[in-house]
Amino acid sequence: MRSAMMLTVSLVLMAAGAEPSIARDLVYQPVNPAFGGSPLNGPFILGQASANNSRFLESPQAKQQRQQQQALGLSNDPAAQFSRQITSALLSQIASTIGQQILGENARNSGTFSVGGTSVNFNRIGGQIVVDINEGASGGRTQITLPVPNF
Repeated sequence: MRSAMMLTVSLVLMAAGAEPSIARDLVYQPVNPAFGGSPLNGPFILGQASANNSRFLESPQAKQQRQQQQALGLSNDPAAQFSRQITSALLSQIASTIGQQILGENARNSGTFSVGGTSVNFNRIGGQIVVDINEGASGGRTQITLPVPNF
């Protein structure tokens, strides 16, 4: 009797505590706005596609520049890279020396420097410094006008 009573009480409690389960069908919802997805996904998907396409598409200018660099030997060869770094360091030192002559403690009013086929002329005119850079090989000329700094 006691076990029948316990069984009845436990069945009543289980029936009272059980909530009905509700299931829905799985519904596919597209992500791409062109196929019915949220329009807020458009810029993200376009950005992803553009980033992916840039790996495969190369403009004619970029292709020409890459081919020129390969022809000049600008590769990942350690010896070529070391040579470029040494050249860059020496040109930086030369530029620093020229800068000291123009703006340093014992700055000169005018001067000329030659490095390879390139000549650098500078003149102090009033409150300005005029720097002319002439490239002998290509015939190119660059003129830079700077105000004289007050230190």
